[in-house]
Amino acid sequence: MAAGGLSRSERKAAERVRRLREEQQRERLRQVSRILRKATAERSAEEGRLLAESEDLVAELQGRSRRREGLKRRQEEVCDDPEELRRKVRELAGAVRNAKHLVVYTGAGISTAASIPDYRGPNGVWTLLRKGRCVSAADLSEAEPTLTHMSIARLHEQKLVQHVVSQNCDGLHLRSGLPRSAISELHGNMYIEVLKKYPRLWCMTKPPNRRPKLYIVNLQWTPKDDWAALKLHGKCDDVMQLLMDELGLEIPPYSRWQDPIFSLATPLRAGEEGSHSRKSLCRSQEEPQPGDQGAPLSSAPILGGWFGRGCTKRTKRKRVT
Repeated sequence: MAAGGLSRSERKAAERVRRLREEQQRERLRQVSRILRKATAERSAEEGRLLAESEDLVAELQGRSRRREGLKRRQEEVCDDPEELRRKVRELAGAVRNAKHLVVYTGAGISTAASIPDYRGPNGVWTLLRKGRCVSAADLSEAEPTLTHMSIARLHEQKLVQHVVSQNCDGLHLRSGLPRSAISELHGNMYIEVLKKYPRLWCMTKPPNRRPKLYIVNLQWTPKDDWAALKLHGKCDDVMQLLMDELGLEIPPYSRWQDPIFSLATPLRAGEEGSHSRKSLCRSQEEPQPGDQGAPLSSAPILGGWFGRGCTKRTKRKRVT
C-alpha cells in the first residue's frame, strides 16, 4: 500500500482511465473539427447535435482558427498603390524637414536588396525554417550597401538625420560612409557581438502625447503599427528613392574601393593570390584604377577598432595613486 492510500494496481488502473478520457477528448475534438470544416447546409442532424453538445470545443476550435488567420494576415506583404505611396512620402518628407532630432531605426528589411535574407518575409530565415527548408549562409563580404543605406548616410551628412539605431549585424551602415559616432548597433556586427537593452528607446514611460512621432516603412504588420503617425507599405529602396527626390537630394553611389571598412584590408603578398577562394577586398596592383564614382561622404580619419578609438587596446589602465 502506497502512502497515498492506493496500491500499485489501483494507480495503474487510474492512469489507464485518465489516458482513455484524454484519447476520447482528442477524438471528440477531431470529430468537431471535421464538422466545422463543412458548410452549415452539408451537416447532418446528428452532427448538429454533436456541435450543440460540444460548445466548449467549438469555441476553442473557432478561437484557434481566428488566431491562425490573424497570424497569416500579419505575415502578408501589403503594398500601397503608387499614388498613395507618393502622398505618404510627401508627408514623410515634411516630417523629415521639420524634425528637431530625427533617429532612424533599421532592421533586416533594408538589406534584402543586398541579397541578405530577412526573417519574417516570404523567403525569410524564420519562414523557411518553419517550412522545413534549408537556409543557405550568405557571404556578407560580398554584400554592398543598398540605396537605402546610401540615402541614410546622405541624410546624416545633410544634418537631417542625427542618429541611426540598427538591429542589423551586416556592417553595411558603416560601409556606406555613416560615421561610427552616428550609429548604435544593438547586436553588434559581423566582427563583434554585442547584446544591449534599450528600455528607453521607444519612450514608453512617457505619456502618449509626449512620445516622439513614429514613422514606419514596412510591407508587413509590426507590433508598433498602432503607435505610428504614418505607416508606409512599400519596399525600403522605393520609399527612399521617392523621399530623396522629394527632398531634392542626390543619392551617392557606393564604391567598393572607397569603402571605409574595406580600406583597412591588407593586400595579399606576392604568391598569395591563389591561396583563397573569396573575392579580394583589396585591388590588385595589376587592376586599373577605377573611374571617379563620387567623393566619399566623410573624410574623417578611421580610428582603430570596429567601434572606434581604444576598442583594440587590450592593456589595462594604470590606476592613479
